[in-house]
Amino acid sequence: MENTPKRKQRNKPGVVLFTAVAVMLMLSILLTATVSYVSVNRTKTNDNYKSKQAYLTASSTLESFINQIQTDTAPTNDPTAKAQQKKAIDNLKKLASANSGKGTTTNVSYNGSNGKSDNIGTTKITVAQEGTSAKYIVVTCETTYLGKTEKVAAHISTHPVPKPAEYTNTIELVGNGGAGYDNLNVIGDMAGINNTTGKIYRFTNNTSIYGSYLMYGSLEVSTQPLIMLKPSLVDEKQGSTVTISENLDVSNKFRINSTMARADGYNYVNIGQKLSTSNHMDVGSSGFDVDLFCCEANIGGNDYTQYGNFYVYKGAGAYNGDATFGANGQTINGSLYVEGDLNVTKSLKVTGSVYVTGTITGKDKIVCQASNIHEGAVLSKAGRDAKPQIPVSADAYVYYPEDFFMSNDTNVTTISDQYQAFYDGSNTKTFNTFASDWTNVDYTLTELIDLTGTGAKTPVTSRYKLRITSSCTWASDLSFNDYGNGSRILVDVSDSSGDIVIRLQNGLNLGAEWSPVIVVRNRSTIIDTTTGDRKYNCYFVSDSGSAITLNGIDSVTGKSQHSGSSACNYSFKGLKVFDYDTYVRMFDSSVLNNTKGNPGLPQSGFVLNPTSVDVAGSYRPKNSSIIFLFGENTTLNATDQSFFQGSFYSPQAIVNIATSGLGGLVVTDSAGGKMTVQCCAVGVVIANSFGNANTAFYVYTKPSTTSVMQNAKGGKDDYAYGYELDRYDHY
Repeated sequence: MENTPKRKQRNKPGVVLFTAVAVMLMLSILLTATVSYVSVNRTKTNDNYKSKQAYLTASSTLESFINQIQTDTAPTNDPTAKAQQKKAIDNLKKLASANSGKGTTTNVSYNGSNGKSDNIGTTKITVAQEGTSAKYIVVTCETTYLGKTEKVAAHISTHPVPKPAEYTNTIELVGNGGAGYDNLNVIGDMAGINNTTGKIYRFTNNTSIYGSYLMYGSLEVSTQPLIMLKPSLVDEKQGSTVTISENLDVSNKFRINSTMARADGYNYVNIGQKLSTSNHMDVGSSGFDVDLFCCEANIGGNDYTQYGNFYVYKGAGAYNGDATFGANGQTINGSLYVEGDLNVTKSLKVTGSVYVTGTITGKDKIVCQASNIHEGAVLSKAGRDAKPQIPVSADAYVYYPEDFFMSNDTNVTTISDQYQAFYDGSNTKTFNTFASDWTNVDYTLTELIDLTGTGAKTPVTSRYKLRITSSCTWASDLSFNDYGNGSRILVDVSDSSGDIVIRLQNGLNLGAEWSPVIVVRNRSTIIDTTTGDRKYNCYFVSDSGSAITLNGIDSVTGKSQHSGSSACNYSFKGLKVFDYDTYVRMFDSSVLNNTKGNPGLPQSGFVLNPTSVDVAGSYRPKNSSIIFLFGENTTLNATDQSFFQGSFYSPQAIVNIATSGLGGLVVTDSAGGKMTVQCCAVGVVIANSFGNANTAFYVYTKPSTTSVMQNAKGGKDDYAYGYELDRYDHY
């Protein structure tokens, strides 16, 4: 990614996360660092130099202040952090509105390396209103150095700004019903975000999650699933957690392990209500503690083994923090904390201490030093012992695909003109339209590509049966003789094409004899300097019609309301969708030179890296510019080795990817560990409900920040109380 010019950085929005006192303290530190260069060169006394030094001190101080704010801030879902943001901005406004809007001025002097005051000038920092409202603030740095004064200012607008959407889950269920997972394997995080009580999710047949899991409802485990807590794929410095808002019921072997040593903030299981086990549960491992929190525990059946602390704290309603341990073989390699009563009916080994606020029944069955058993204890619930909070609700979606299809608000969508053109008669193009133009048939593309990540580019040739260069409908009008049997179809996104929107004709049903291979190449040259994402994207959209009515934002839920969306049904067998840059690295020339056929397994040596850091010998895709937008009541069924590299935003649709996917894909983690998987999708899948079958994996890659998905989240509870830097002036 190219370096961001400083002038562009000045226009980047930020959020102040510290109090006004901390702001002034930080400015003092920055100023001290800034003038160290000045003190070394203070023997030069010409006026030009004096002015330059005064300007350098003032401007670099102010710019460092702005950059520091931008560096230290990020959108947050935490209500406490949001409150701190609002308080900080309110404090800033108070400083600005003081003295009838003339603001607050602070003088800063400089210290030399010997700790004594250096007579090298002073800076006045003023925070004042710009105009009659503290909504608009000007922060001025005025530096006087050896008689020369220079002044610079940052003009700020303070207002709640919508929090940009973040997508951290590989699979995310939005619906209010439960679900069952059969052989589902997720690399990345997974969530069920609808906070409807009473939902039950079920893990069967070796389901595994390599990341975090958050769900509102209860989880039933019956056939040996695994949750492997791994570093976050969004931020490798963070770990992972398991959060279940209601009950966890384990009737067959369940393992929750970690690849990380425990640290505050991650490596825990947090159950909002009751934990029940009847047949073998393992939590953590030697050297990799995982703490467990619940509000009631009933450990029975065979074998409970944990490395980490076990906490049973009181909860809402009838959950009194009671615990019963009656399993055949139960060991806690850590400490046990019980806020209610503890009942031990079979031998319980605890390597640490036992703290019980109430009474202990069966104390003689606890294998632990007697001096480490504390009855009638007072629990601190601080530090490591503090119960993590279960969020009241997950980050809610405000805008739906229907808003992207029909809204006239450019702050919401960039594709409504292309979408509506399918229905007003101005765009009648289909795939077959491009097949009628010989320049798009049997298309050969040769491009210089850095395949090794070393900067050295080599020519790579790939061939396609058909090329698509603008928005159109994928209808059932292509000739099977020409375009069946795994035809490669290139979708070519460029500056001239803009966003390419491909409408899937309702009822599109392609059997295994078709098995199309879609490759999306994005070469738009307008690039977001912050994320590196290209401006234009490729959208596959449902045929939801033009009768959609947008009924505004609901005053209670804060969500967009719509009606009139047509139901759609799609069925694909063997459909594969690739990003071009991945496709030409994943397969060798023998595959790339074919215009038809199943591409088969990735070539030897290809390693996909879904993490946020570079790993030697692997390929890390950029944020996906391939977006599937399915409206309300749409159903997608994809089977027979279908594979999707792209993101699904289908919060009111059903996505069934019941397929073994792409075989032989090697995936790495941030430490260079590798696993070979059958892969169904690389991206994120957001759906009302989700269906899967067969032992297949879903791998995380976030959607492009320039896509309309960036606008999907927001609303009354999703604002960051911050500022925007409007301009930077030198007086």
